[in-house]
Amino acid sequence: MPPLLSRLRRVVLTTLVVLSVPLGYAGLHYARGNIFEIQPGVLYRSGQLDGTTLQRLIEQKGIRTIVNLRGAHPGERWFEAEASIAEGNGIHYTAIPLSARSVPAMATMDALALLLRDSPGPVLVHCLGGSDRSGLAAAIYELVVRGKSEAEAAGQLSIVYGHFPWLGSATGAMDDAFAQFADHWHRDKTLVSASGDVGQVRMQ
Repeated sequence: MPPLLSRLRRVVLTTLVVLSVPLGYAGLHYARGNIFEIQPGVLYRSGQLDGTTLQRLIEQKGIRTIVNLRGAHPGERWFEAEASIAEGNGIHYTAIPLSARSVPAMATMDALALLLRDSPGPVLVHCLGGSDRSGLAAAIYELVVRGKSEAEAAGQLSIVYGHFPWLGSATGAMDDAFAQFADHWHRDKTLVSASGDVGQVRMQ
């Protein structure tokens, strides 16, 4: 085998070995709803949960606010079930449409930061897989509300949670979005409430 090809093979195999542990860990959590506690008793993140799992989490953690980053989808079973569970438990429910493959408007990220900061807690924020959009929301929360460094907060966008922005994945947009938000936050430490600019929002 040519030396260059042999070295390339070793690099690929080493990379696969290094990634196998976090990928396996992320896969296990993904199968269970990708539920993580960001701040005990204050903020949780997850993927889309089935009704039974969501109800159990509400009861176990005392969830008072749900922030759905998939947006409102009237008529779709998952959305109607989630909204119904929220209403049945007296939970504040907000649906904000974000894409994991594009950078949201700054006004949207500001509004999300305000929502996570000011909503009755504990808060559950979720998207479909719980890896990308939820990671962006959790990173924004860590930076703005908990005062963590940009590097620490960016850890919420990690392969540990299933976030994989490499090999041409468009979900790198979430990393770009957080970098832009962090730069905005460091410049003036202010958030502008722009309810009219958030897009489709459903609140209870």
